[in-house]
Amino acid sequence: MESVWSVILTSTVVTALINIVWKFYSGRREFNNARYMQISNYYRESSGKDMHRILERWTEMLLNADDHKVKKRLGDIKQVNQLVNDTYLYSSPETCRRVAKYQQYAYTKLQTEEHQPLASLILLCGVITSLKHDFTGDWVSIEETLKIKLTDYEHNENELEAMIKRYGYHERWRS
Repeated sequence: MESVWSVILTSTVVTALINIVWKFYSGRREFNNARYMQISNYYRESSGKDMHRILERWTEMLLNADDHKVKKRLGDIKQVNQLVNDTYLYSSPETCRRVAKYQQYAYTKLQTEEHQPLASLILLCGVITSLKHDFTGDWVSIEETLKIKLTDYEHNENELEAMIKRYGYHERWRS
């Protein structure tokens, strides 16, 4: 009989400890989620127009690159630096990481023989999709974004998929 009581007492203590740890973990997670949502909502409310303008400018680089006005803005280093600065100020850490990748590619390979136009497009789409997530909360895949611009996506699909994986963008939109 004594062993039954010790089993009951032990299981009660273990269950109580598990509940305490779970409530602590759950409360901490809820606090972090609520804090993140509060910060996110604050930035969306206070800087929604700025975020929209930034997303629009990056999207123009992809979709309207042939437009004379867009080319002129892209050729103006002050405007490009301002866009990068604004993006850094208003975007998420993931978007900042993607802008850094894009900028590093632009600094090191854009004017060299190593430049690959498809790599530039993928890096640009990476920034755009992350900004779209920052602004709307929804992820759009880089593949779908590329299909908007490229008429021969299926022809280069394997090469594009390999580049997307190399830059670490292949699963990001699904999370």
